[in-house]
Amino acid sequence: MGGLAISPEAGRVVVQEAGERPYGQAAEHLRREHGIRISPAFGGVEKLTQMVGEFWLERDDEQAEGGLRGKVIPLATCKQAPESCCVVADGTMVHAEGEWHEVRVGTVVSEEKGRKRKSSIARFADVGRFGADLWRKACQHGYRQASRRAFLSDGSHWIRAIAELHFPDAVQTLDWYHLSEHLSKCANEVFGEGTEESRQWAAQMRQTMKEGNVNEGLEEVDKLLVRSEHKRQAKRELITYLTNNRDRVDYPRYRGLGLTIGSGQVEADCKVVVQARCKQSGMRWSKRGAEQVLRVRCALRDASFSTLWDSTRQSMTLWHKRRLRQQPREAA
Repeated sequence: MGGLAISPEAGRVVVQEAGERPYGQAAEHLRREHGIRISPAFGGVEKLTQMVGEFWLERDDEQAEGGLRGKVIPLATCKQAPESCCVVADGTMVHAEGEWHEVRVGTVVSEEKGRKRKSSIARFADVGRFGADLWRKACQHGYRQASRRAFLSDGSHWIRAIAELHFPDAVQTLDWYHLSEHLSKCANEVFGEGTEESRQWAAQMRQTMKEGNVNEGLEEVDKLLVRSEHKRQAKRELITYLTNNRDRVDYPRYRGLGLTIGSGQVEADCKVVVQARCKQSGMRWSKRGAEQVLRVRCALRDASFSTLWDSTRQSMTLWHKRRLRQQPREAA
């Protein structure tokens, strides 16, 4: 398959293993547990995995771009319109090409009759390209047909830009845990880390914000008497954060709608999908190489791998053969 002397079923197993563990460990596991050997002369496990990831990434980008241009809206893969669809985005750092770069991670969670479906993307892409791909993923999860639509974020500018451009009809929600962290950070700076006064002020502010009283919360922050510059800075930062997100903290309404207010899903994906595979000791990545294996890993995590493999295997093989024929011409 794909220019390698390996059967389609063996190829499936190879790519699955490479999505779960480092290439060297995957090769050893394949030999020991499955009796599958791939010659290093062909680039081994890495070459096949990157080929599959690249094909799926190109396919994703084509669908996203087609939708943005109004040509083809990505079709929902769910059988029925979900009751709710929530989109979440975050970022985590990976060392690639000699520097630290942010991998943007997006997770879509849809729910129908108490049954949840979750799927993620992980890209080094710029905000525009990532936003288009996240919109594609949401459409496939039935976002456009959902009765309730939500977009949950930590308040970062780049995430808000995606929400406003691609998901303007969603209920915009500020992640409760990030808000709590900002409140505690300010309290520790002003009253002293770990002090009783700091804990009490932060707890009072959390209660105020949980009730959706952002104006009251801003008044409480404004009352803080600070003298040192670092305390003034902490106060300014919290006021700015609350002001910028004042239309995303109506938590009583969100709870009434049955919407989640915490972004634990995407934060877990940052760790499980990205960090567990790409941040192990001694790893060296190119940005594209990391994206390719992360595309495979996302498919494994949301249980779409087998369906995707079966539906694209033949077209992927033809795509790879065309690329092999083009290489001599490009090198000439």
